[in-house]
Amino acid sequence: MSWWIRNLLLSSAILILLLGTVCLSAAPTNEVKTNGSLVLSNDSRFIVDDEMYEKASGKQVDQFLKEGKLVDYSYLAKHVPLLHDPQRLAPVETNFMPPPDLADRLRKSTAAIGLRYLEPHKKKWNYMIAATAFAVAPEILSTSLHVMTIDPEMMREAQAVAITDDGEVYPITEIVATSNRGDTCLVRAPGLTLPLLPLRGGVRPGEPVWCMSHPDGFTYMFTSGEVARISRERYDEKIPPGLHVEVTAEYCPGSSGAAVTDAAGNVVAQVSSINNYDGFISSDHKSVNGIVSARTCTAAEEILALTTSGTNDAIPLPSPDPLKKHRLPKPR
Repeated sequence: MSWWIRNLLLSSAILILLLGTVCLSAAPTNEVKTNGSLVLSNDSRFIVDDEMYEKASGKQVDQFLKEGKLVDYSYLAKHVPLLHDPQRLAPVETNFMPPPDLADRLRKSTAAIGLRYLEPHKKKWNYMIAATAFAVAPEILSTSLHVMTIDPEMMREAQAVAITDDGEVYPITEIVATSNRGDTCLVRAPGLTLPLLPLRGGVRPGEPVWCMSHPDGFTYMFTSGEVARISRERYDEKIPPGLHVEVTAEYCPGSSGAAVTDAAGNVVAQVSSINNYDGFISSDHKSVNGIVSARTCTAAEEILALTTSGTNDAIPLPSPDPLKKHRLPKPR
């Protein structure tokens, strides 16, 4: 065998060995680590373990309770300031993003609202991921007003925390701005630093929209749809109607307070409620079936009004009816 053939065979063997080493190093290791709430692996995607996320934040809430850092809803309601001050907002974005990039952008600015609550007529406290909020100013989150209100059907007292996508937990210590007609409020979580989402008014029917929320404890759910209509609706006949945006993007209880954005990540509305229509009985006593879900959101204009100087609405403190039977959510 000539020397050049031997050298060629030797070089080929070395090349095959090197390629095999590269392939082995690039292969998945299946090693999974955790930071106490989220699953971390060599997969570059955001992968959340809902049970671990809630359990880890619940342990931190227990620690905050021992340290006296949690603030009761009744205290927050009684200490809402008469006036709200201007907030420093992010400028409106003009560059549209592909949906996967938008999902990452919204996730980093979205918090889960963890709720520790006392059951009606009992001494038992429970904890769950209850709602959604998003960052609008330093240490300031926007969410639905009903999220920060005592519901006598569910609770006698409550305390709330904000939880980031990486499992960091911050007590909510103040309600800084409120709007009954818009079912929206701004709350403070000291130390919380999330990328701010801009607010944009003037959204039109037909515009595509996206929503990042925590429906029924399924954290960081990203859905899409379009603006179905713009409307004015009265939650209370004693107050002026608020400006609302109906959307076709999917959400459910637990999504309250979530940002509804355009493709650039500008908030055009905030999740507020779902109105279900499932048919009626006609005059000849026949059942007329049909299912329509109107997903009603607070328009960004209502949130923007809370970021300038103005007067706050008072938060009611309902007293539970001792004779009324209550249906409680099953703790997760």
